[in-house]
Amino acid sequence: MKKTCVIAFMIVAVSVVAHSADSRTITRNLAAEGIQVLDLDTGIGDVEIRALDSIDEVRIEILLTPRRGGFFSSKRKAEQEVEAASLSAKTKGNRLSLHIEPRADDDRRFEENWSIEVPSGFKVEINHGVGDLDIHGPIKGIEIDSGVGDILVEVAEGDITIDLGVGRAVVRAPAAAYASAEGAGGVGDAQLTILGEKISSGGFVSHVATWSGKGRDHIEVSVGVGDAVITLD
Repeated sequence: MKKTCVIAFMIVAVSVVAHSADSRTITRNLAAEGIQVLDLDTGIGDVEIRALDSIDEVRIEILLTPRRGGFFSSKRKAEQEVEAASLSAKTKGNRLSLHIEPRADDDRRFEENWSIEVPSGFKVEINHGVGDLDIHGPIKGIEIDSGVGDILVEVAEGDITIDLGVGRAVVRAPAAAYASAEGAGGVGDAQLTILGEKISSGGFVSHVATWSGKGRDHIEVSVGVGDAVITLD
């Protein structure tokens, strides 16, 4: 299950590819000057993104691991797909778009686990298939469209929109930065805690919890099957 969400000047890049018996690691450092949006499109695997004040480039590490698609599937075929895969990194205006080529489909036979560091102040947009997402640091905005997995977001500000099919989505942020927060769980729960006070959710099957504050930014978290958890301190 994968939902659909929503580069040209020169990028200064250094690329290193490492190999092991089964897996392959791709690393790349990209100049971040002029870039304000990270647009990431992934298939199966986990993603970790850290925003740091101390760097001025985008640092990328991807572990590609072959997987068998079924009892009769070929591990060698999966290994060949890992060997043939490449990182696509393109810029258009202020947007850096990343994905693995060829793009993910139902027949892909490897996982892609991403670890990315970006300078503070980036906006992050992710279209993700299956796996966990972990985002931390001074990020200015987050949009996530994900199929299956758990999501953890810990930031200090910025609009946050999360649409998750199956799993648990957790957002932690300061209450003073936000004008509103809404959590919705289709088959599950919506848990909203503001400055230690729990706000009850309404609904018979689906649950929705809302809150209004005095900040500038907004949070919307929607989970089809699972829990939406928002904690503002």
